[in-house]
Parts: sequence; C-alpha cells; structure tokens
Amino acid sequence: MKRWLILSALTLISLLIFNFTFAATTPEEEIAAIQKKINDQGLHWEAALNPIMTNYTLDERQKLCGLKLPPNWKEIWQAHLPKNFVPKAAADLPPTFNWEDSGKVTAVKDQGGCGSCWIFCATGALEGMYKIYRQIDLDLSEQQMLSCVSQGWGCDGGWMEDVYQHQQSFGQIMEGNMPYMADHDIPCTESLYQPVASNIGWTAIPNDVISLKTAVMKGPVGVAFTVFNDFYGYSNGCYSNDTYSEDINHAVVIVGWDDNMCDGQGAWRVKNSWSSFWGNHGYFWIKYGTCNFGTAAALLDINAVKIAGNMELPEGDMCHDYNYQMTATGGTPPYQWQITVSQLPNGLTMNTDGLVQGRPQEGKFTAFAVRVVDSSIPALSFFRYFQIRINDSKNGDANCDNIYNILDINYLIKYLYKGGSEPPSIQGGDANCSYDCNILDVSHLIDYLYRGGSAPCEY
Repeated sequence: MKRWLILSALTLISLLIFNFTFAATTPEEEIAAIQKKINDQGLHWEAALNPIMTNYTLDERQKLCGLKLPPNWKEIWQAHLPKNFVPKAAADLPPTFNWEDSGKVTAVKDQGGCGSCWIFCATGALEGMYKIYRQIDLDLSEQQMLSCVSQGWGCDGGWMEDVYQHQQSFGQIMEGNMPYMADHDIPCTESLYQPVASNIGWTAIPNDVISLKTAVMKGPVGVAFTVFNDFYGYSNGCYSNDTYSEDINHAVVIVGWDDNMCDGQGAWRVKNSWSSFWGNHGYFWIKYGTCNFGTAAALLDINAVKIAGNMELPEGDMCHDYNYQMTATGGTPPYQWQITVSQLPNGLTMNTDGLVQGRPQEGKFTAFAVRVVDSSIPALSFFRYFQIRINDSKNGDANCDNIYNILDINYLIKYLYKGGSEPPSIQGGDANCSYDCNILDVSHLIDYLYRGGSAPCEY
C-alpha cells in the first residue's frame, strides 16, 4: 500500500512539473518539448503547431475536454450491455477498416472554446449512422443539445447519455435551425422545428479490441478517454501515452482501425471535434489500450429498414411460373422496391411491392441488387445484393412435365407441323443435342421410348 502511494505521488509530481513547464512557455516551445519527449521515448507520432495550441492557453485547452462522467455512470452503462452481443472471431475481422474509405463519415466540426465534446461525440455518432443506413448526409444541431439538454452547464461538461436520451425522446434538428454558438445560455428553440434524426436506443460495448471492432463494423462508436497535455499538439501518427490517470475527460467517435499502426501494436482511427485544422485533418490515431481509450463505449441504434431473407433466392426453372415476395423489417410500411444493379433473368420482373414473378425464359445464375425505401419522412432505405438460379428443362422434355412420354412426341409434332406452341425451353425441344428442334428430335424420342434407343442427351 505504501509503495502504491509513493508511486502515485511521484506520478502526480511529474505531471505537475510537466504541466507547469507547458504553462510557462510559448506554444512553439511547448511543441519542441513534446517532440523531444516523443523522440526520447521512441514513440510513433508527431507534434506540430495547430489552432488549439496557438489560440488557447493550457487552462482553456483543458476546458475543451468537457466529459464529466456521473458517479453512477458504470451502473447506467452496464444496464445497456446487450445479452445477445457476440463479438466476431478475431480471424473474421479485417486488419484494417475505416468508414472514411466509403464516405460514410460526416464532416469534422469545431466545438470552439466550449467543453461540449460529449455533445459532438453523440451527434457525430448519430450523423454517421444516418449516412450509413439511410444514405443521408445530415448536419445536426449541437447547439440544440447545448441549450435544451444542458440547461446552462453544457460548456462546463456533461456526458453522452444525456444526448442519447434527448435524441430518442425528442429527436435532433438541423444545424441551420439552431446554429452552433458555443454558448450554453442561448435559449432553447427546438420546439419551433421538426426533428430530422433520432435514435431508438443505444448499446454499451465492452472495452476490448475485439468487441469494439465488432461494433465499429456496424457504425461509428462513441467513446471516452484521458487527454494528457501533450495530446493538444498531436499532428500525425499513432498517439500513445503510458502515464497512469483515472481522469477520463474527453469524448470522441471511433470510425475505424489499423492493426499495422504503432509498429504493429494497432490503433483506432478517431474523429475529434477540434476542427479539421487540428491533428490529421481533424482525426487522430491512438494505440490500442492507451489512455483509458474505449471507456463508456456506445453504439447507437436507429430505425433502419433491412431486407429480410437469404441472399440466395429459391431456385426456379423454365417450365414453371416463378413467384417470390421480398420482405423487409423496420421503418414505416408500405415499402417501395426496385432493382438497382444488373437485372433479373429474362421473363422475370419485380413490381414496386417487391413481388418477383413471371415465367423464366433462360437458364442461368444471376446476381442483382435490390433497394427498398420505406414511407417515413425522411425516408429510410436499404441496399442489398441477391442471387437466383434458373434451371433449364431436360433435353427432350418438350412439355416441361419432367418425364418422357408420348405427350412430348405429340407436343413436338404439333409445334413443327400444326402451328402449336413452341416448347418453353429450346433445350426441351432438342432431344438429340443438335441445338435445333426438328423431326430428328421426334425420331430420337420414338426410338428411346419404343425401340430401346438411347435417352435424350444432356448439354
């Protein structure tokens, strides 16, 4: 116990000395001191001047980290742990993943001189979910939450769950309705506007690499961590700081990861709220397991449409009519359906109600994409690929009843000489595999059925 107290005291003294040194120097000297520390310790990141370093004093920078977890935050967070959450196997997770690569992250914002990181974290997470699952690029109002949720204490700190609750109970309006002023004393006018986004709950994510990766693959994840004074000067690379601290003070959004960063130790790709002029265009990389990163992690759930059923549709054939009803869950019925990539096999169509029907006219394996849109405003939509296999008829089975008999001979004679219907499949009329339908196919069937001849061939 005594040893632990001594170590804690030494750590506190070193932090105070480090902070005092920062406070007594210019931003340029601070950056030089940070970079020297990076070089001396062989770390994997770089420091540089940025607006956070030049526009704010150390005390003002520290106030930007406005996350304040309430005393019972663990109890609240644990109540949201899912009973059915199963992390993916490590082998099933890619070594790199980033929602930026597919353009599913909204623009980096600037919280200004206000400790509202907790609001920007929750808002950025909701914007990301809407961009991924509804294909809508929203700019939601952080000022709404600062004025209507915090009630005069928002710039002095708060935590994301308060925003999650308001997103669910009222919804979030557009930035243009209540522009961000970095001032929690701005009156709340949210009732004058129509909310455009909301969540239907949130899920707590265990703070381990595999669980967080599993969640990030579903959407951006809001997390908390500890910001040390050197972090304000971050410019690029894989940030880390092994100093021990229980002061968890900042909220951000994970959008991806790279197992190759930090000399192979891996790092999270994270969206911050200190403008695009800070860090790596407003983002940063941080090593797995450093700075309490991943605390209070949460994945938002939004009312999204999803197409149900397997990717492979039931098989069909050219001898029978085909009927399959697409189905969806979530959102607000009725749904509107359409084919968006490639097309169905010839003879099949899909109407706006999602019914695939018709008589297939070719035997083939086809991949195509379907989009469903619900009736809500703004509309929810979902996009998914499907596959379907259409089987051809058997050679010589002219009437498509899947057996060989006199009816096939009769069918071909009527077609060839009496103006009867063409066999549903060219293959069905070609008993001898000549790629043509003529009297020789009739003769082949007669030989097979009544004279012990060979069976109809197969292509």
